[in-house]
Amino acid sequence: MRCHLKPLQRRQLLPHRALLLTDCEHPTPELISFCEKLPGVIAVASLTEEPLEAPLKGFPPNQPNLISAIETWLEEI
Repeated sequence: MRCHLKPLQRRQLLPHRALLLTDCEHPTPELISFCEKLPGVIAVASLTEEPLEAPLKGFPPNQPNLISAIETWLEEI
């Protein structure tokens, strides 16, 4: 996934107010609890097959249009 993040970084689409967890396919309850405290300060998304409740955002790692979906999410925040 890191190879996919490089184009986003080069295009400066990863603003300082967003956190994308890329090595976290199975987020722990502790991590989810921590991330739920961040909205309003920073938007949080994760590459995961597990459903996440708003305000957290989850992207399936094998999603065919993953980069496009992440770009759309970043534009929305």
